Amino acid sequence: MGPTATGLNEQGRERYPLSTVIIENLFFVLWLGIGATLMWGFMPALAVAYVIFGVVMMGVVMRISVCGSCYYHNKMCHTGWGKLSALYCRQRDLSRFGKGFSGALIPLFYGSMAVAPLVLGGISTARHFTPLKGALVALFVFVVVMSSVVLRKKSCATCKMRDICPGAAVK
Repeated sequence: MGPTATGLNEQGRERYPLSTVIIENLFFVLWLGIGATLMWGFMPALAVAYVIFGVVMMGVVMRISVCGSCYYHNKMCHTGWGKLSALYCRQRDLSRFGKGFSGALIPLFYGSMAVAPLVLGGISTARHFTPLKGALVALFVFVVVMSSVVLRKKSCATCKMRDICPGAAVK
């Protein structure tokens, strides 16, 4: 069955299990922590800025600009952030989801959170190679792929928003 008149996937979950929320957030924390560790080897101030940027963007800005117009606003989505967004803003029209500023913000945010540590951590690793630095780069790539591809596909497959979400990994 396709999308409803509102565009929602009728077979999508009403609520994601707590285990999904924990796993998705664990991977975000690993992404942020390993990314900051890689950047620390290049320049500690950039690592601190990366963590602050990641926490503010993920914890506040994305919750308002993206989650505010999501079906899961004030509900348990795959990350649990729909509940968090209800603390910051009221739910807006679903038709605004992924449009305008928020549509551009999503790939820019995730792209910068992945590329910056890879580039700066790669430079640091190339300058002063150690097996630990090499392992951290490999682990970071694994975490990013798991979070942004594997887990995302699994979550998108059962999401109410998948048919109208511009970033859905599964249609």
